[in-house]
Parts: sequence; structure tokens; C-alpha cells
Amino acid sequence: MLKRGLMAFALILILILGAWGYRQYIEKISYHRYLQAQYDRSFYQLVSNVENIETSMGKLMVASSDKTTIPILDEIWREAFSGQEHLNQLPIGQPEIDNTSKFLTQIGDYAYSLTKKVASGQKLSQQDLETLTKLQNYAVFLGKNLQDLRKKIQGGYELGNLRQKGTQKMGEIDRKILNVKMSNVNQTMTNYPTLIYDGPFSESLAKTTPKGLVGKEVSYDRALQIAKDFYGKPVESQNKYSPNNGKIKAYGVELKSPGKLPVYINVSQKGGYVVWMMDQRSVNKINISQSQALQYAKKFLEKHGFKNVESTYSMKADGSVQFNFVPVQDEVYLYPDIVKVKVALDNGDIIGFDATAYYMNHTERKLEKPKLTEKEAEQKVNKNLKIEGRKLTLIPLESGKEVLAYEFKGTYKGDTFYVYINALNGNEEKILKVIKTEHGDLTM
Repeated sequence: MLKRGLMAFALILILILGAWGYRQYIEKISYHRYLQAQYDRSFYQLVSNVENIETSMGKLMVASSDKTTIPILDEIWREAFSGQEHLNQLPIGQPEIDNTSKFLTQIGDYAYSLTKKVASGQKLSQQDLETLTKLQNYAVFLGKNLQDLRKKIQGGYELGNLRQKGTQKMGEIDRKILNVKMSNVNQTMTNYPTLIYDGPFSESLAKTTPKGLVGKEVSYDRALQIAKDFYGKPVESQNKYSPNNGKIKAYGVELKSPGKLPVYINVSQKGGYVVWMMDQRSVNKINISQSQALQYAKKFLEKHGFKNVESTYSMKADGSVQFNFVPVQDEVYLYPDIVKVKVALDNGDIIGFDATAYYMNHTERKLEKPKLTEKEAEQKVNKNLKIEGRKLTLIPLESGKEVLAYEFKGTYKGDTFYVYINALNGNEEKILKVIKTEHGDLTM
């Protein structure tokens, strides 16, 4: 009797475990399909973005009036920004998309700079058209290779194969884009607008060697340990890659936690500082507010030694929010030393960090005292601007020089502007306009 009872109990237990295992299997398959659908959506949207860029650039070649040129340029800018967002959501190794991402940024930034030029009453020059033709050729090349990769995906690649084949193919595309000579483009892009979609002065890097890196050269093994400590999560595998950090020589470290997408971290060879980090995971739910996310970002920076910093701008997009922080010294906001932190809005994880500008520019500064009072500087601002905020800042100029300036935030006909008045001589140094996009607005 006891034996029958034990057998019955064992049978029931087996059935329960079998049912539980089957449920886990079904949930795993469902989640796998969900991820595959998300990646497919991002990839097809990227292809669409590149095709739309190519089409719009073709239209520019035949446009003859400002009325049609400006909307076309605006469309190129928006498609390039959207394409970059979708590119970064793919399960493809970051080193393989670095230059493709940079290319999309360049094409968007260039289109925006031309929008400003045309809006000011100028015409597109022959050099502008030649540059656009070259950029269009690169877009055609990128589009064709993405189409080739799409055919392979349609052939039935699974998620793992998409990551493997996608990384391999994007590496080929990226190397060819890297090999294309873009000297004409670079010359034309030297006067990019400072404010695009990432906050004023966010990409201002001094044209010198990094000022914020101190200490001896570190080995790759030491950099690997620094990256692991910075990541702070269990790691099941690690790889080395060659990063692209401009004038900052760095080691590239790829870390992978169990069941997660890789995280990429760049550690400077000099001093062993973490310069950049990106977690590729997608965010599908929003569980925390932007103000809560700001607290996560502040705690993260404090933990890693960034003291006396204030958030100046933020942009919310695709389940995350990026905050731009700058150090504050003697109540002066040091814009050259910007640090970016990206927070996931599902659980507050830090999924992006960029201190490139900080380590390029940060140094001990002896700040001059303003020769103009805030009220005197305000007198220099156009009366059309309805001023809503004021503060003292240190801003970089295109020449690489830093100047002390009063920042006046204000509105005119529904648009928000920032006007910078030199605190020493009263010159109007810069006027920046906030750009609203479908991906998010710049906010204080």
C-alpha cells in the first residue's frame, strides 16, 4: 500500500515537473520569438531609414527653391538620427558598427547645417552639391549591403546566427566605409552647428592631447579588471576589440553576462580611466520616472568619482533617457567637461556612459572674474527674447579657446533659444536653438 502511494506520488511529481518544464519551454520560445521580432523590426526600419536618406538626397539634386530644399534636408536629418537609433538596437557587435554609426551622424549633422544655411537666405554651393553627391554614394553603398544582409535574414537565420552573421557582414560594410576617403566631407563639416540633438557643446573636444588623463600606462589585463569593476556584474566571457575614441588611446573590452547581450567598455591606456560604455540591451517597459532616472544617474557618477556635477540637458527616447552633466566650479558651469549618462527606464540600469569630452578637456582652471554684471550682460540680449533663465558658464569656441559667458535661456515665437554673452567684454558669442524631434526634446 505504501509502495503504491509512493509510486502515485512520484507519478504526480513527474507530471508536475513535466508541466512546469513544458511551460518554461513555451515561455522561452515565446520570448525568443519576441526578441527576434524586435530585432527584425529594428533592422527593417534601419534599411528603410537608409533608403529614405538616399531618396531624399536624390531629390536635393533637382530641388531649386528654398521651399522644397529645407523640408528635404530636415527629412534627411530625421532619418539619419532614426537610423542610428535602430542600428544600435541590433544584436551586432559594437566595433562592427562604430563607423557606420558615425557615418549616419555625419550625414544627419551635415544636412542640419545646410538647413541653417538655406534658412539664412544662402544657396547651396557647388561644393555643397559635390559633398552631397559623395554622401549619397556612401548611402547607396550602405543600402545595398544592408539589403544583402536582409536577404540572408529572410533566409531563416536564427537569433544566434543573426548576431554572428550580422556582426561579420556589418564588419565588412564598416571597413569599406572606413576606407572611403572622406576628406572633402570632413573639410565641409568643420563648422557644424554646436546644438543638434545632444545638448550644447556636447561634442566639443579640444584640438589638443587629452588634458584629463593622468598616471602611467596600464596593461590590457589591468584595463580588463578596471572594466569588470566598472560593470559590476557577473561575467561569463570577455573579448578584446579595437575601439575608436579619437585622440584618446584606449583598450576595448567586451563583457558578456549569462543570458545577456554584450556590454562594450573603453578604458584609456594612460591612467586606466573608463572613457565610454554601452549596454546593447533593449528596454521594453517604462517603470520609473525621468526624475527617478536622474537620481540613478547622479548616484552612478558619485560612485565613480564625478563630484560637484549638475544635469544641464536630457533627452528621452526608446525607453531610456540620456542626461548630460557638467562640473560646477565657483558657480560656473563648465560645458567643455561634459559627461553623458544613459539610464534604462525599466529598472534604472546605466546602459550608456561617455566621458570622452571630460577627459579631453578637464583640467584645474583658474577662472577669471566677470567684468560685466549679469544685469549688464542681459542688456546685450535682443529684446525679442523672453528670458526665463540665467547662469554663468564656461563655453568652448570653435578655435578651441574657452570663454566665460552668461547663458540666457529664453523663448521667441514658441521656440527656445540660448544666448551666450561674453562676461569679460560683452560680445555675443553664440546663439543656440533647441531642436524638437519625434525622438525627444532637449530639456533642462
